Amino acid sequence: MGRIKVFIIDRQPILRRGLASVVESDTDFEVTGAANNVQEALAEIETVQPDIVIMDAFRPGSGGVNDINLLREKSPEVKVLILTDSNKDVDFLNAIKAGAKGYLSKSLEPIQLTDSARLVAVGGAVVYSSTGVRLFGGPHAQQDKNRFNCLSGREKEILTLVARGSNNKEIAVLTYVSETTVKSHLKRILEKLNVKNRAQAVAIAMEQGLLENQSNTS
Repeated sequence: MGRIKVFIIDRQPILRRGLASVVESDTDFEVTGAANNVQEALAEIETVQPDIVIMDAFRPGSGGVNDINLLREKSPEVKVLILTDSNKDVDFLNAIKAGAKGYLSKSLEPIQLTDSARLVAVGGAVVYSSTGVRLFGGPHAQQDKNRFNCLSGREKEILTLVARGSNNKEIAVLTYVSETTVKSHLKRILEKLNVKNRAQAVAIAMEQGLLENQSNTS
């Protein structure tokens, strides 16, 4: 395998240059291009065919999850790594729903960025934000798998709907139960997975391949 090709999208030139410097400090990586926004990047991405795109979809003035959707639609083989200041669970959930393979806080150390990019390049996924650090495939993975396997079929169904961005009312309609029942299921899901919030639960679901499996059967 040759060097991992990385494309950087950020509105600020100084941040693009800084990220490029961090990425290329590791000899496993090659920065093949950079752009101000997704629309500007699409043609170049098609030409240089990077393995990973590092971008912030949630900063003011950006296109949000629409940017991720557009990039995934035009270049589905590219792995998207979100690097952001956002600490909102909804942004994390929307990013994962749109197909991002990583969601990283801008407060992380340079070595954590390159380690995360390396993991994503070989098919892994990573979350490093206020929702907690999750390097999927790490030493906690078997424990998470055991907990995940304790979920019932209905609980996995509801967790999938959460990951797709559905709220409690929408989940109730889709699963033909009351909102109270949905809340009870979610409480048990969090307890079984030993996590504090929906975002952490979705991170484990992503790690265990639930979202991919559901999309393949839908």
